[in-house]
Amino acid sequence: MDMTKRFILTIDVEIDAGRKWKTSNPVTYEGVSKGIVTLQRLCNAYGIKPVYLISPAVLVDQQSVDYLGSLDTTSCELGTHLHGEYIGPNAKYPGPDFSGCDPQEMQCQYEKEIEYQKLENLTNRFTSLFGYAPASFRAGRFGARGWTINCLEQLGYTHDTSVTPHRNWHDIADFSQPESLSPYHPSTEDICAKGQSRIVEVPVSITPKLEWLRPTPRFSTLDQCKTVIDWYEAHVTPTVLCCMFHNVELVPGKNPYCQTEEDCQELLHRIEGIFQVLQERNYQCHMLKEVTVEV
Repeated sequence: MDMTKRFILTIDVEIDAGRKWKTSNPVTYEGVSKGIVTLQRLCNAYGIKPVYLISPAVLVDQQSVDYLGSLDTTSCELGTHLHGEYIGPNAKYPGPDFSGCDPQEMQCQYEKEIEYQKLENLTNRFTSLFGYAPASFRAGRFGARGWTINCLEQLGYTHDTSVTPHRNWHDIADFSQPESLSPYHPSTEDICAKGQSRIVEVPVSITPKLEWLRPTPRFSTLDQCKTVIDWYEAHVTPTVLCCMFHNVELVPGKNPYCQTEEDCQELLHRIEGIFQVLQERNYQCHMLKEVTVEV
């Protein structure tokens, strides 16, 4: 068995938002034009290859699309991230102006055919804008289920990172009984269970004490992130760490968590601190689409 320790950085790429994720009004996209620019520079310095999972609300902004499409595909990966309000069928906010919207829906509550069609439309839009099909996905608000895996498989995806182990989101998306904390092939009946799908599920790294590898203020300090890394190394074989946060957290006042420039600098300090720990411990850093299931 390959015992190499691996790290994947996943970023939910969102439209700028306020304190409760209500979108900016008037609409802005500084989380892309400023946040990702800053993050990519830091990642390049440490050899990290971030995975940018892009919401349909971002794909309507040509400047954001142009910038994301200009990124070196050897230094990062682009994938998709569904907030179903922003894309048909039955789009609550049809756009293209998403000023002041309040996204609350979870895709696992849609009728199965509606969820499939939204995913299909998002996938087709991504493909038409970037010239290739996405391989990786995360559900908005982590609202995925077994059927989601079925849909992704039909649409040609290879990887999903919607599972947040040990968390139960409003009794709608319940991941409280995870079968695996390492990458696995999920069941199309139960996303938390191992099955026969070709999709590789890469769970976000969360301990049974609900400590996240998520350096966002209000979620984890740097020391708490180090605790998650220590716990995974002690309890999870193979050790595959999946970190997440949002691009908009890197711009003050464009997200619920970082309101000041000092908040954003603290987040960057935590991110760099994680990178330094990974470097010291000889982790290999991968894009999501590169992750395999070890048997």
